[in-house]
Amino acid sequence: MAEPMICAPGVDNYPEWTTFSVARWYFFPKIFGGGATYLHEYKDAWIVYNKNRIRAIAGNYGIPPILLAGIAWEELGGKAVSWKRPVYIARRFDWSGPAWMDENLTITGKPPEQTSFGPISIQLRVVIKELGLNANTLSTAEAHQLITCLETDVYNLQLVAKHLQSLIRYDYPSSNSANLTDEQYIVVGSRYNRGIERKLSDITDSIKSSPGAPNRKYSEYGRVMLRRREHIIGLMK
Repeated sequence: MAEPMICAPGVDNYPEWTTFSVARWYFFPKIFGGGATYLHEYKDAWIVYNKNRIRAIAGNYGIPPILLAGIAWEELGGKAVSWKRPVYIARRFDWSGPAWMDENLTITGKPPEQTSFGPISIQLRVVIKELGLNANTLSTAEAHQLITCLETDVYNLQLVAKHLQSLIRYDYPSSNSANLTDEQYIVVGSRYNRGIERKLSDITDSIKSSPGAPNRKYSEYGRVMLRRREHIIGLMK
């Protein structure tokens, strides 16, 4: 049984991925400390900083620490953390009308609960489901309190670990969740990225398909994670 989740905003977090971080990654060439190297160094440093937390939280949820660290590495960086709350506010306002308006007249594309939060990106709707809450009755104040918690390293890791535990149980209810095969590792990683809409066989068939096959995309995220696993193991030592 997992321990109660801890939300301590602003306490001992690794430095946030900011707008300047995005600009440095996207616009500065490698020779000036930018580019993919800068992004990857940030990801590496975040994992090393939080490796003891990752081990402890993964243990609490009965999942491999390398799986939790691997998901974290893939999801860290990208959009600045400070951009996400304004996007959520705009979507919440845009999707506040009657159902027929939300279905036909919205301009922000996705409903607010599909906004991702935290240094390790996780959709709010996933968090709401994992916590047993109701998106339709969640007040604005409650939503912002939850978002504030997700912006902390520990709480973010706990929610991601809880969701990974659920994904393992979804496809492999009788397996040892702490010891995954390579195929299971790929499937769980792919589920985190693409959701549970597709059948398990679609993903496992995708793993076995020839490079270039249209269905290979179903397992691409998980296969990338598997190829990077030795690097993650090195970071966690």
